Amino acid sequence: MKKPKLLCILHRSPPAHGAAKVGDFISKSKKLNEEYDCRFITIKSSDTIGDIGKINLKKFYLVAELYLKVLWALLIFRPDKLYFTASVRGVALYRDILVSTLWKAYRFFTLLDIYYHYHTKGIDEVVSDSSRNLKLTNFFVRDVNMVLLSPLLKKDIEKLDTYKSIILLPNGVEDTMLSQDFDTYLGAKYNKTSSRQVLYLAHMMKEKGYWEALELACANKNKNIHFNFAGSWKDEGSEKEFFEYIKKHKLEESITYHGFVSGEQKLELFKKVHILLYPSKNDAFPLTLLESFSYGVPVLATNEGSISYILDDKSGIIVDDLSKLEKSFDELTEKFINIETARYCRQRYLNNFSLEQFEENLVKVFR
Repeated sequence: MKKPKLLCILHRSPPAHGAAKVGDFISKSKKLNEEYDCRFITIKSSDTIGDIGKINLKKFYLVAELYLKVLWALLIFRPDKLYFTASVRGVALYRDILVSTLWKAYRFFTLLDIYYHYHTKGIDEVVSDSSRNLKLTNFFVRDVNMVLLSPLLKKDIEKLDTYKSIILLPNGVEDTMLSQDFDTYLGAKYNKTSSRQVLYLAHMMKEKGYWEALELACANKNKNIHFNFAGSWKDEGSEKEFFEYIKKHKLEESITYHGFVSGEQKLELFKKVHILLYPSKNDAFPLTLLESFSYGVPVLATNEGSISYILDDKSGIIVDDLSKLEKSFDELTEKFINIETARYCRQRYLNNFSLEQFEENLVKVFR
């Protein structure tokens, strides 16, 4: 039997952000490729995290390249279904609207099911800003299936009224602990604990909360707590300010900056820490929290996007007000650093956020 044709237009690494990581997995999905005749087009826009949101000549070239690749795929491949990683604001939104005119025209001649996968939030803010943005976004999403990360994000599209349906697809992450006995790992980790290890793992951008994490490290420098920071810098000015603060407050013994981590280095870092600190001010569904759970590491995070969907009161603490971060941190270190909590976090990951579950749900989306 001939398989339906699926055209996927999506982000892939580099740079390594949430949407790109999901795109990397989708393009390698065995189940998806078994059920559909797939073609993949990468949305190229930024080489580094610092380039995101900036305008340069190369990006205009990449928009033209994307437009031509999509046009060619529609004419030659002739898909039955189309998956697109959509943006919500700025130049990326206008790029998406431009490229979408191709499949909107294609639908005049043949049937095409369209799925927009949103990995971020902010649609409500954009369409509330002006009537033009509302009209453009309603044009962009007309008669498409909106794939959202959690039910909490439905409120982000309340002002839109032209889409076809809402489909929920929570993210999943790879289980890098499969080859290890989890109880043996926990026993070794908690029996040799000499100091409590805290991890901030995100891009080193103030909207991700690294500065609040740095101030928290300063407030706890006389305690037996070590703070680990890992992530790439958005700009040199922020990096300089970070290390100047460490020097000024004599935090060299309390803080280790690991740079951007991946693979084995990330695995070893997660295995040694007891808490993930994630005081982000702008997030939809951070994959870092899912990774943390897979290692049995509880989380202290802000109430952003779908974070309250990911966390419950046994796997971490959600902070509604960053002024209460230190108080919540004290509570977390007192009550959540133990083997029972670690087991619970691991099970929550296995029950809800494994890569296998995501893959199965992804295939169901297109059915």
